[in-house]
Amino acid sequence: MPQKTTKKSDAYHHGNLRLALLEAARVLMKESGIESLTLREVARRSGVSSGAPYHHFKDKADLIRELVSHGFQRLDRASREALQGKTTPHEKLQAIGITYIMYAVQYPDEFRLMFRPEMGSPLEDENPTCTPVFRVLLEVIDEFHLGESDRNTAAISVWSLVHGLASLLVDGPLHSMTTNMETVHALAIQVTSAVNLAAFNHSATPIFDI
Repeated sequence: MPQKTTKKSDAYHHGNLRLALLEAARVLMKESGIESLTLREVARRSGVSSGAPYHHFKDKADLIRELVSHGFQRLDRASREALQGKTTPHEKLQAIGITYIMYAVQYPDEFRLMFRPEMGSPLEDENPTCTPVFRVLLEVIDEFHLGESDRNTAAISVWSLVHGLASLLVDGPLHSMTTNMETVHALAIQVTSAVNLAAFNHSATPIFDI
């Protein structure tokens, strides 16, 4: 007796449809950019009715906010995993910096979406220590025992360094390097090794050993 074929839509239960819609949105965004995102097309690619996504997302903006949230959570987990086995603050700082850069190159579409100006800034949050990704950076910087003012400036400085390189690789003049991930990884190691927060309390000493 032939086995009954399970319809794609029948497989979506217990929240699986929401995840499937998000994955379809990621693929669509990668293929055609964020402008191509519509709930109707995401539904079509997921094999469900055009009205099904509205059970999970109010509109396209809501879908985008969820994609951004998932992106930050994924980068947050990767950052914490990068700390495993690292013992010194400098090793930890470099590890999360490398992770940030590599994430941007591996998931450029999500990276662009996560840091669009309208998505806001962790510095605008009432408690940045609760903001995914940024909280990991602050935890590591706290191991350098800086003053409150120096701590915030150090966080912005380190973030600027790694985000700047990530942006140059994703959308800037260094984009051609992304065809070789080993080259990108080596560059990320070299650039992040220049950070020297141990000397940050001494105003005359630069935080980058370049």
